[in-house]
Amino acid sequence: MPFTNEKELVEIFKNSQYFENLVEIDGSISREEVKGFFGVPDLVIIQPTGEKQISYAFEAKLSNWKRALFQAFRYKAFVNKSFVVMDHDLVKPALSQTDRFCRANIGLISIDLSGEVHCHYNPYYEPPYSPQLESKFNEKIRDSGEQHTIDLFQFS
Repeated sequence: MPFTNEKELVEIFKNSQYFENLVEIDGSISREEVKGFFGVPDLVIIQPTGEKQISYAFEAKLSNWKRALFQAFRYKAFVNKSFVVMDHDLVKPALSQTDRFCRANIGLISIDLSGEVHCHYNPYYEPPYSPQLESKFNEKIRDSGEQHTIDLFQFS
């Protein structure tokens, strides 16, 4: 049985082990629906890794993989890794187009109602194509909103 709406999909994804593994690193910051950039990603994460950081954006869609791919590509202006998250019951059409996700270096994840995440394509790290937007994004994330519900610490 598929998800009934994208908000439900995002909530289940936020409670998945996949998501928890990304935000469990000390200093990680996660936010929902960050506005003011090219589109509004459903979820973003900044994860410190030594001297640099890795930033992630996630675009959730029940079934419209083309729209999600377009939106996720725009987020590459300010993040290192961008993903489409889809309902596992409805991901088959996107899977038949995995080469498009690979060429665009956009990750493809599906999740079922039980919270099991299936990573179909994991993009490689690459710098955002707009250093100015990356800087503004990092500043906005650090200075805004609630942190993820597990105990996260702000960048020092």
